[in-house]
Amino acid sequence: MAERVVEGEGIPPNPKEGGLGLSARGMATRQRLLAAAREVILTRDGTLEVAEVSARTGCSAGLLYRYFDNKDGLVAAVVDEFYDRYDATVFTARIDSGEGWLATEHERLRREIDFLCDDPFGPVIVGRRLREPAAAQADAARLARQVDIAARGIARGQRDGELNARIQPEFAAAAVLGAFRELMARALRPGGSAPRAQLLELMHAVGTSLLRPED
Repeated sequence: MAERVVEGEGIPPNPKEGGLGLSARGMATRQRLLAAAREVILTRDGTLEVAEVSARTGCSAGLLYRYFDNKDGLVAAVVDEFYDRYDATVFTARIDSGEGWLATEHERLRREIDFLCDDPFGPVIVGRRLREPAAAQADAARLARQVDIAARGIARGQRDGELNARIQPEFAAAAVLGAFRELMARALRPGGSAPRAQLLELMHAVGTSLLRPED
């Protein structure tokens, strides 16, 4: 479905801008805060304590809030950072098997499963272990973006005559990605070992059964 510290210095006007307009020192501070937030979430079973982030970085809570507005802004930034890696590996990366949509989708799925199993935040975010309320909204917004990207890929496959043209691309993309997220949420449960080859086989079968042209 693929088609991508000095107090007060260089503070971004909006945490959603991801550091645009920051000086080099300001960007370094922002990245240090994000790295500490990731560590806290991973060590505290999916929760974030601002005081612990401050202690790890030596930055005051006031400075942290000037970069991220509040705790929710920091949580959302962690989620967005994960999705930036996710999209760059899977959804905005150029993947072309040279054999059409179905073969390209198979390779995209393989990359996606490997990414979610290997990235330490795959089990946390997709596996639903990030227990901060602000994470849900950030996750939903980025998933919606992935659905839009996937829908454009499906529409191209329909124009090429490889996929069923009677299905609305955005509905097909939502159905396939929704099924995939539920599958991975179960596969990435604590203590489990995701059977990657089986997951790939299952999800490719779901996509092809839904999208192959009718006989």
